[in-house]
Amino acid sequence: MALAQILLLVVCLYTATNAQTVHWGPCPEVTVQQDFNVTSYMGTWYEIQKFPAAFQMMLKCTEATYDLLEDSHVQVVNKGVNIYTNVATQIKGDAFVPNPQEPAKLKVKFFWWQPPGDYWVLSTDYKTYAVVYTCSDFFGLSRTEFAWVLSRERTLDADTVATIEKNMQDMGIDTSPFEVTDQTGCDGQIELGLELEIPRISRLVP
Repeated sequence: MALAQILLLVVCLYTATNAQTVHWGPCPEVTVQQDFNVTSYMGTWYEIQKFPAAFQMMLKCTEATYDLLEDSHVQVVNKGVNIYTNVATQIKGDAFVPNPQEPAKLKVKFFWWQPPGDYWVLSTDYKTYAVVYTCSDFFGLSRTEFAWVLSRERTLDADTVATIEKNMQDMGIDTSPFEVTDQTGCDGQIELGLELEIPRISRLVP
């Protein structure tokens, strides 16, 4: 098998196991929120749109609540409603800032065996919107990306969304994969359903 074919096979296997938004080439160089204030970021955020992600398939009414803990870690509670069964689920995770000099570059994990993944806040005004992005590349050959546009309400005006996408594009991020999240008919549904929680062992991570 030729080297090019081997490399293509490896890339395909890598992207298949990550099965998200995939592009050729390395991750773009992005800037994050300057002077990020993690305390102001706490509270509930509603998902307005996202890059496709296997762990969010078939969900609507998606929201995330962040609570700052005494050990400076952040408890993450993600909730959503299955679009077919109307059953709500939630999962709890743990986030932290590995480098205090870059507070907008957080790490987050939802299972004890899971390596912490990036959670980079590209921009936020804390009161209206937030943009979260993460990217991992495979030897510069391909990259897997996640992105979320969040709002303090279940809606966000079109002009703000357009500005967010323009700013992301200026950083080299292809925004065409964005999918709008259904945030209709959510009241009263999100409190019910299945709950998953990571063990406290994750707190061993600084």
